[in-house]
Amino acid sequence: MPKYRLFYLLAFLLISFVNFVAQDGSRSWSVGLNSSSVLYSEKDGLVVGGRHIAIIPGVSLSKYIGNKTTISFTLSKSIKDSQKYLSSDVNLNYELLNPDYKLRIYVLSGIGIVNLLETGVTLNLGSGGTLWITDRFGLNGQLIYKLSALGGDLQKSHIFGTAGIVYSLNLGGYNSRIWERKH
Repeated sequence: MPKYRLFYLLAFLLISFVNFVAQDGSRSWSVGLNSSSVLYSEKDGLVVGGRHIAIIPGVSLSKYIGNKTTISFTLSKSIKDSQKYLSSDVNLNYELLNPDYKLRIYVLSGIGIVNLLETGVTLNLGSGGTLWITDRFGLNGQLIYKLSALGGDLQKSHIFGTAGIVYSLNLGGYNSRIWERKH
């Protein structure tokens, strides 16, 4: 089975499993599909084999954990690109604005594992936002700087931008979060 078909199958199974475990009103789960772009500096692009890498699709799973904070897990893999890029990240997102707004802007930090020419660990810093267009669907974009923390000489820092669609698995009202619910 080609590698990209296995990736789609794993993404489908992940989303199916999340729907199964998140079917009650006390959980604030969301899943997303996105397209990403990786950008290396000119100098580092010579080392890794190119400055730009296109990634379609990336998958994300997020869970609200309290105090305007969400934990997000993402998996991104290049498909049909000459550079074989694979990234798995865990980030904490902190919302900056009132959670009642349809536009939710956040800052994030976390760690990632990137495999391009070799595997390394990155420290992630960035920001993003989600525009909720309905009570279930939103448009999400974010920009992350992945600082190469551990890895060999071939692991380089880079910018990682994403744009995608998010689906909220909440059963309450408008993308209801725990702090938004009336008690």
